[in-house]
Amino acid sequence: MQPSSLQVCLLAGSAGHPSHTRTCLDLLAQQLRLLETDTHTWDLAQTPLPLFDPHFYPDPHKNASALVRKLAALTEQADAFIWGSPVYHNSFSGVLKNALDSLSLQQFQHKPVAFVSCGNNDRTASQPCDQLRCIARGLHAVAVPTQIVALPTDFVRTQRGYILIDEGLKARSALLAQELCSYALALRHVRAALMEAALHGSPNGTRHEEANV
Repeated sequence: MQPSSLQVCLLAGSAGHPSHTRTCLDLLAQQLRLLETDTHTWDLAQTPLPLFDPHFYPDPHKNASALVRKLAALTEQADAFIWGSPVYHNSFSGVLKNALDSLSLQQFQHKPVAFVSCGNNDRTASQPCDQLRCIARGLHAVAVPTQIVALPTDFVRTQRGYILIDEGLKARSALLAQELCSYALALRHVRAALMEAALHGSPNGTRHEEANV
């Protein structure tokens, strides 16, 4: 039986349009599809979520919002993620934080995450990536080494939006896509092995759930 195609969910955390961040994510989605990977981009500017309600944190599938439930289902099915954000006040965007807060460990644990950030200068542009690595660790995800950090000079503006013109970032995007797929395949096996071990290790044959304490 052939394994199913890898599923990658890209979260676009810019509140603006057009967006440097979304442009980078679109290029990465193209690179991933060249590797026969299925992609889904959730643009938080185009499809915003309601404010996080901590009542539903234990199980996002029970959230009162149909959009949150849809995102929870999408992310739970994903094998890997790319989180993208511009720099807002030396950090990543509030809309991305709100989306991640609305989800739980169940959607992310033992899955790889790559990061994209876009800033106005090379001194601060990487800050969202650095901070998102901490968030990924808190969700028991695995942060991949390669990341994309872009500046306004890496793009040109057209009537239809931005185009990435920096050849170095284009090459790095291809590398990131390859790396993310490699991690996703490896961690798919890890998740299967851990589930098998949990089933055999439980006296009732049931899976032990991990709690975020």
